[in-house]
Amino acid sequence: MPECPEGGVMVRIKACGICSSDVKMVAKGHRALVYPRVLGHEIGGVVAESRTGRYKEGDRVQVAPGLRCGRCAQCRAGWDNRCEQREIFGFTRDGGFAEYVPVPLQGNIFGALNSLPKHVTYGHATLAEPIACCINAQEKVNVKGGDRILIIGAGPLGLLHCLVSAHRGADKILVSEVDGYRRNAAVESWADHAFDPKNGDLFEMVMDATNGKGVDVIIFACGQAGLDEAFARMLSPGGSVSVFSGLSPHLSRVQVDLNLIHYGEIAVTGAYGCTARHNGEAIQLISSATSVLDKIITHRVDLDNIREGLENVDLRMSLKWIVEV
Repeated sequence: MPECPEGGVMVRIKACGICSSDVKMVAKGHRALVYPRVLGHEIGGVVAESRTGRYKEGDRVQVAPGLRCGRCAQCRAGWDNRCEQREIFGFTRDGGFAEYVPVPLQGNIFGALNSLPKHVTYGHATLAEPIACCINAQEKVNVKGGDRILIIGAGPLGLLHCLVSAHRGADKILVSEVDGYRRNAAVESWADHAFDPKNGDLFEMVMDATNGKGVDVIIFACGQAGLDEAFARMLSPGGSVSVFSGLSPHLSRVQVDLNLIHYGEIAVTGAYGCTARHNGEAIQLISSATSVLDKIITHRVDLDNIREGLENVDLRMSLKWIVEV
């Protein structure tokens, strides 16, 4: 049993999402992983003990996974996901595949909690961190009202990118996904069209859906596709690309005609993780979309059969798996 930190809280975990990053850490490790480790970073729970006046026992909360120093240049600029002393539950500190997690809220490095509205369940709370990551990415490519968006991949994160795009006022949301079940999930939620890139020319399908104008933003929300000239040519002038998902080396090293970038004034940006602010914004968004989000959480396991969840997330044949404690 961990100890409640001074000035912090002890959270009794109620639910924790299983992320593809967790599967990657089990199978291959991760650049941010420090062993030995309890995984899990998409956490919803209840305050079991409090040593701060900001929260009391019984408060329902979401745990933002990142811890920050608050003093470095990145923190002062508001980008605590790039903190020089960054720590992450489930990566450098024990995370949510457990019964309790201590959350420091003051000191040299500290975390953040977000209170849950009454109608937001602990299961919903597990989606806050992935939604926060989507918000981070879409801020960087400035998704806005009237934009045409192409999202590559319709797994849980691709679908949540659809949600965030719709929330930011996108005019047309297009999805490319090889799996039929996930394509259906996309059009039943927020996407206007979902294409099978193995059943036709994706460039032609995108151009047809946009009346030849192309898209304003492309978001790579899966690890099986990377930027190439075909994608670059789908962008309208002044378009943007978000490299949202990590890629294997054979996909990450690409060659693109930089004249396409130059003459088209195309912006390419990366997005990794999220800030404490993004997590708070995600809870607000979840609060207004709970009925649709219920469709994304398709399977539940407990700590005793978590292996089943990890194996099925790896197979990518369903949507979101969560652990209920």
